[in-house]
Amino acid sequence: MDTINEASAQAWRTRLRACMDERGLTQLGLVSALNRQYLTKYHQKDVSRWLNTGNRTTSGVIGFPKYETMSILADFFGVDVGYLTGETDERSFNLQHACDYLSLDGSAISALRKWIRKGTGNTTDDGKNPTMRSYRADTLNELFSSPEFGTMAEKLLTLHEMSAIWRTNPERFSSLMTSLASDSDLPDDLTFQLILGAFYGMANESFSALLRSAYPIPNEQQFEQLIIEHES
Repeated sequence: MDTINEASAQAWRTRLRACMDERGLTQLGLVSALNRQYLTKYHQKDVSRWLNTGNRTTSGVIGFPKYETMSILADFFGVDVGYLTGETDERSFNLQHACDYLSLDGSAISALRKWIRKGTGNTTDDGKNPTMRSYRADTLNELFSSPEFGTMAEKLLTLHEMSAIWRTNPERFSSLMTSLASDSDLPDDLTFQLILGAFYGMANESFSALLRSAYPIPNEQQFEQLIIEHES
C-alpha cells in the first residue's frame, strides 16, 4: 500500500471509529442501525474489517470497502466520504469551502448552521419546519449585514487581542496594563478593573447600536403615533 493510501486508510480507521463513538455505537449497534435504515445485510465481521482497513494480515492488506458501502456509512454519519478518507478535515466539502471562503473554523460555521436548522417544539427535522429555518437565517442575516456590524466587530477585535495576550502571555498583559495605568492615582487593581471595564463598555455600546440597527423598533414618538392611529 503506497503512502497516500496508507494515510487514507489511517484516516478512515480513525474517523470511522470516532463517528461510532460520537453515536455511542458498538460494532453490532452499527450493523443493526445500517441494516434497519438502508435495508442492507451487513454483519459484525464487516464492521470489524472496515475498522481495520489498511492493516496487514496473513492474507494481505485489508482493502477499503466498496464505494457504495463507504457512501452509506458517510450518509449515516452525516459526513462526506472525503472526510472519512482524510481528503478534508471538515465533515463535508461544502463546509470546507465555507471555511476557506470565510476564513472561519468549521466549528463556528457548524454552530451557526446547527442553530439555523434547529427544530422547534416537537419538530426535530428542519425540513419539516422551513418557515422557522428561514426566520432563523433572516435573524442572522440582519445582524451581519447591518452597517453597524463592522464597528462592533472592531471592538470585539480589541477584546480578543486583550484576552489572547492574557491567556498566552500574562507577563506582557500585566506590563500593558501597568503602562495604561501609569497616569492614574488610583490603586493598581482598581485602575485595571476600570480599564478593562472601559473595553467591555465600548463593546457593549457598539453591540447595542448594532442591535438597534439590525432590529429597529419604534422610538417613543413613533410609538405614540401608532397608539393614536390605532385608537382613531
